[in-house]
Amino acid sequence: MVARGAESTSSAKRAKVDEAKEEEDPLVRRKEEVVRLLGRARKGKGNARAKKELLTLCADFEAKNEKLLGRLLPELWQKILDEYLHQNDQLAFAMTCRFFREKQKDLGWKIGTNLKEEHLYDLQKSGKVTSHSLGWFQWVCDTFKILPGYEKVYMNAVGFRYTVDDRHSTDIFDRQKAFYGDVHEGHLLNYAAFQGSVEILRWLMEEKGCKLNKNTGWYAGVSGSVEVLEHMRRRGRGRGYGKKFTKAACEGAAMGGHLKALKFLRGLDPPCPWNEETCKGAAQGGHLDVLKFLRAQNPPCPWDEDPCAYAADEGHLEVLKWLRSQDPPCPWDERTCLGAAAGGHLDVLKWARSEDPPCPWNEETCAWAAGVGHLEVLKFARGQDPPCPWDEETCTMAAKGGHLEVLKWLRSQDPPCPWDGETCASAAREGRLEVLKFARGQDPPCPWSRSGCREEVEWWSDHQHIVKWIDQQKDESDVELSDSDSD
Repeated sequence: MVARGAESTSSAKRAKVDEAKEEEDPLVRRKEEVVRLLGRARKGKGNARAKKELLTLCADFEAKNEKLLGRLLPELWQKILDEYLHQNDQLAFAMTCRFFREKQKDLGWKIGTNLKEEHLYDLQKSGKVTSHSLGWFQWVCDTFKILPGYEKVYMNAVGFRYTVDDRHSTDIFDRQKAFYGDVHEGHLLNYAAFQGSVEILRWLMEEKGCKLNKNTGWYAGVSGSVEVLEHMRRRGRGRGYGKKFTKAACEGAAMGGHLKALKFLRGLDPPCPWNEETCKGAAQGGHLDVLKFLRAQNPPCPWDEDPCAYAADEGHLEVLKWLRSQDPPCPWDERTCLGAAAGGHLDVLKWARSEDPPCPWNEETCAWAAGVGHLEVLKFARGQDPPCPWDEETCTMAAKGGHLEVLKWLRSQDPPCPWDGETCASAAREGRLEVLKFARGQDPPCPWSRSGCREEVEWWSDHQHIVKWIDQQKDESDVELSDSDSD
C-alpha cells in the first residue's frame, strides 16, 4: 500500500512537471523566434515586427514569472532579502522586473549602492562583501550617467550627501541633485581596486577612459592585491601615480592587515610614503603584526594619539596594551575612553582607567555610551570615585538613539543627569515618540520648544506621527532652542 501510494505521488509530480514544460515550451519557442527576428533586424529587415514581438514576449514572461514567484510566502521573501541579498545589490534586484520592485518596496528596503570607504571596509571585516563581476560594471556603465572624475562624498548629520565643492552650500537640494542616477567614474574605478580585480580595472581604464584618482591607492591597499598595486604603478598617469603612490595606499594596506602589500609599497623606489594614519589604520584593524613591522623600521613609522583611540573603539585590547607598553608608549587622550564607551567595550575602558596614571576621560565618554545604549558602561563610569563627568549631551544622545531605558536611568540618579530642550528636539527629529512622551511626562517635564520641535521634524525628517502628537499637546510656554541646538 505504501509503495503504491508513493508511486502514485511520484506520478502526480511528474505529471505536474510535464504540464509545466508544456506551458513553457510555447514561450521558449517564441523566444527563439524573437532572437531570429532581432538578428534580421540588425541587418535592417523587419525591425518593427521584432520590437513588437519582443515587447509582447517580455510581458508574457513577466506575467508567468509573477504567477510562479507569487507562490512564495512573504516571510520567505523577507528571509531572502535580509540574509542572502547584499544592500549594494538592491538596485539590480529591483530593476530586474516589476514584481521584484514591488517586493523591495513592500519589505521596506532602500535602494542604494554605498561605495563609501568606511562602509566597504566594514563589509570586508564582516565577510559579507560580495564581489561584483565585470558584467555588473558594464551594466552600470550602460544604465547610468557616468560623470567624469572623482568627487568624494560626505554625509552631514541628517544623512544628506554632498561633495567637497558644495558642502558649504545653504541650498540642501543643490547638494543632493548631482546624485540621482549619476555615478562618478572614480567611484567605479576605486570599487574595482577594492575588489582586487585587474581585469575590471583594465576594462574601466582602457575601454571607458577612467583615470586613477587620489583615493584609488587606499582602496587597492585595503584589497591587499599586489597585482592591482603593480598594475596601478605601471599604468597610472596623473594624480600622483605612475611610479609614485600617495600615503593613502600604505594606510589602506595597514588597515586591511596586508603586510605583503605594505612591504611591496615600501619596497618601491622611492618608497610609498606613510604617516601617522598608517599606524592608526593598523590599530583600527587590530593588526598587531603590521604595527610591529611599522614601528621596527628605521626610522619607525610615526604615530600619535589616534592608534590608541581607534584600537579602543574597535575593542582591540591586546593591541592597546602593546601600544602602551612601548618605550616611549604610544600617546593617548580622552578619545581612548570615548572610543571604548562608544564601542561598548567595558573591559577596554576598565583597563584604560586602571593604568597609572589612568587614561583621561571627559563628558564625551558618558555621552557616547548613552548614545549607543551601553548602560553597563554608563554605570561603571558613574560608579567611579570621582565619577566620570556628564552634562546635558548625555540625555540628548540617549534620546537621539531611542534608548528609553538608558534615559530613565540617567534621570533616576541623585542628582539626575541634566537635560535641556535639545533632548526633546533630538527625540522628535529621530522619530522617538516613546522617548518624547517620557521626557514631557516628567514632573517637571523636560523643557522644549513646541513650535521648534515641530519645525525641525518637518524640515529634517517628516515623521508625521511625531507632528501629530506635538499638535495634540497644549500650547504651553516654550523654551527657545538656541542656534547650536537647532543645528
